[in-house]
Amino acid sequence: MPGLSYPFVYECTNCGEETTITRTEARDLAVNPDSINALEIVLQGRGWLRDEMEGLLWCPSCAEGELST
Repeated sequence: MPGLSYPFVYECTNCGEETTITRTEARDLAVNPDSINALEIVLQGRGWLRDEMEGLLWCPSCAEGELST
């Protein structure tokens, strides 16, 4: 099975802020950087919030607002 193609760029659904995940960052936080879970671990570590049901992603600033509503 081929590995993931890094880097991954994610954009906040609300404000458009971007965050980029490199293979090195994923490898530092996850056992297998080629796992989709590795990306989720990095996003969560940065404070990003995902609503998988709706396909939404919020940066830490916008996530704070989402959690308070």
